Amino acid sequence: MGLGPPVIELYRQLKLQGALEGITEVMELGSQDFWCPQKNLVIALCKAFGRTEVDPVLLNTTNASQQPARLLYEALGIKYGCVDVDGRVGSVVMDLNFDEVPDAHKGKYGLVTNHGTSEHIINQYNVFKAMHEFARPGGVFVHAVPFTVHLEHGFFNYQPNFFEALARYNSYETLGIWVGPDWQLASFVPWDPMLLDFLTLNAKTTHLLVAAHRKMYDKEFCVPFQEIYEDMVPDEVRSRYAMVVDGEVLDSKRVKYLTKDSVLAKEYLTQITGLNNWIDRRLQRPDRWSAARTCSNEVPVGSSPLWITCSGRERFRQ
Repeated sequence: MGLGPPVIELYRQLKLQGALEGITEVMELGSQDFWCPQKNLVIALCKAFGRTEVDPVLLNTTNASQQPARLLYEALGIKYGCVDVDGRVGSVVMDLNFDEVPDAHKGKYGLVTNHGTSEHIINQYNVFKAMHEFARPGGVFVHAVPFTVHLEHGFFNYQPNFFEALARYNSYETLGIWVGPDWQLASFVPWDPMLLDFLTLNAKTTHLLVAAHRKMYDKEFCVPFQEIYEDMVPDEVRSRYAMVVDGEVLDSKRVKYLTKDSVLAKEYLTQITGLNNWIDRRLQRPDRWSAARTCSNEVPVGSSPLWITCSGRERFRQ
């Protein structure tokens, strides 16, 4: 798809929010081209990066007359790099279906982009593993990929829950997930499932799904498992899936029980706090306490849900 108006405006917004501060090198999947007939968007992007003068070449592009994305990045002060199978524009020669990231390029880049490349690669595992390995800790990933329809465009379209799972298993910080109404429009809507009630779908629909993440830890890539099915599989299956938690790589089976213990601990704390509050109220109002000490299997109004009373004795409810 290349870098069109939606990406130009996204970069401007990310820069203004500080997400692209300190980034000096980019690695793109595929040797990309750039186009944006709205000159004001290009000027505004350059201004956000502190550039007051804009090369006229960057201001005279259309979808039919594109320029190499290298020109745009270099105008912003970012050294350009990309991977492709043909070595075009000095790209790192790499087939994302088969090849691993060369050691010299691992953990090197502050910005790693996927502007409509991954949907053309059958080996999805290798694509997203490669992006993870290209990025340094603190580096930003930007994906702009097909969401709805895009008939016969590539092998795949993507879902928001995929990028949510990718972030959860690798402990990425999610900077945002958005829907682009069209690949020619410089506008985004934050993702919400209710949007599907308002999107017009037909054979020519080209909604974009845009996601931005930040890599937080220098750990190996973790393959995500779709969250809604996690509790339906045996522990031995989950144990094959690793997850980064607070900078540690844990197997997903362990994470399952750590999570469960954490939830229970919070529930116990809530119950204990409620019990303490209930005792305090009784100590402050002994008249109500005396009235409640009757032989009954019912819980007095205002009493703790953990207790019942019987013959003046308190018994912990099982």
